[in-house]
Amino acid sequence: MAKAIKQIELVQPSAQEEQAQDIAGLLTQLSQNREAITSAIDIMGQLQKSGILDIIQGLLHSKEKVASIAIDQVNQPNMHNIIRNGFNTVDFLGSLDPQQMNIMMSAVTKGLDESAEVMKRNEKTGVLGLMKALRDPDINLAINSMLGFLKGMGREMGKEHSHYKTGE
Repeated sequence: MAKAIKQIELVQPSAQEEQAQDIAGLLTQLSQNREAITSAIDIMGQLQKSGILDIIQGLLHSKEKVASIAIDQVNQPNMHNIIRNGFNTVDFLGSLDPQQMNIMMSAVTKGLDESAEVMKRNEKTGVLGLMKALRDPDINLAINSMLGFLKGMGREMGKEHSHYKTGE
């Protein structure tokens, strides 16, 4: 019969053997991820050339001062309004229909172009010219569109105004 093993000897690798194993593992990882590492090195080189790494390094060395300045700035009363307005702006932009917004922005661009042309000509328009302009389908559409805009805006402002009156 075989003898029972009563003592197990743990073989502890030496520091040099551990280091050699670590290096072998790193070399394996380097060879398996060669493209990613090459890209990362290229990115780091570009960041260094552009001076961005120096800026980041400076920020990291002065992180306490930078954090203190940032906190002081965020605690300014106007900054609270800026942050709230930023959230309101993002909420507003999210509520807009992109197709309608595209149409309106194109119309505004074209309107600015027309306005620049009119300003170059420096012509005067009298009452008769205004009456004639109202018959122009493009002007009539723009005026009706603006009236619709003002109506919707006024309706919403009326809701807010009634909230202030009733204390809601």
